[in-house]
Amino acid sequence: MKKLLSVILISVFVLSLCSCGGGSSVTLTQLCDDDETVKATVSVDYGNGTVIDESTNTNEDESLLVNEAKDFSVELYLYFDDTYESFKEDASSEDGYKEIKYSGFDGYMYLYDDYEYEICLKLADEMDNQVFLFAYVAPAGELIDTETTDMEKIFGQKEVQDILNSIKYKGIKEIKGE
Repeated sequence: MKKLLSVILISVFVLSLCSCGGGSSVTLTQLCDDDETVKATVSVDYGNGTVIDESTNTNEDESLLVNEAKDFSVELYLYFDDTYESFKEDASSEDGYKEIKYSGFDGYMYLYDDYEYEICLKLADEMDNQVFLFAYVAPAGELIDTETTDMEKIFGQKEVQDILNSIKYKGIKEIKGE
């Protein structure tokens, strides 16, 4: 019994190391809203100490990356429809709005609220639609310290910037038999 328990514990430990190690990536897919026989795919790398919070991920099109030690979270959502321009227009009147470029993709960002940045990158124009990725950068902790939370410091961390600069658009493909 002790040997079996030891084997199980070692297996769990090895799997947890694999999920937290550097060079890992998360892949997001999204069906086209207009034509559910086509899907878009993107991958985003994350580094050592950053984990995927599986408890919040209910769909293939979203993921939450959390690094408690560096006090950041990056929540990712992939969209494949024709609403990018309307999102951008709505955001242009928000505080801190600016146009940006990450991983070679144009987009915009603004301070979504006092403790979260919204970043949106347009990945491609495909079949009269756009493929775009939202990234929400926020503190990792559940409790936000209103006295000391510095969003610029959280957003400016190398690890956060590396995640945003690791986005790879994998293209679209037709789904057959699904």
